[in-house]
Amino acid sequence: MDKKLQATPKKEIIDQEQSFKTLLQGLGKASESRIKSVLAEREVVQPEAELTPEVITSLQQQIGNTTRV
Repeated sequence: MDKKLQATPKKEIIDQEQSFKTLLQGLGKASESRIKSVLAEREVVQPEAELTPEVITSLQQQIGNTTRV
């Protein structure tokens, strides 16, 4: 099965970006307390086998850094 790479037309990219911006505006912003509440309620699952402990630690640090901004 051959997979070929195809370029996405510029107009389609622009349309997708506009749709995404519209979606974000419609969703609005969540308060810090709401974000913390949702994160606290999430289900804890085992990481995928491909994720090494180093990658997991790095991701956790990055997430921690962004929540402190």
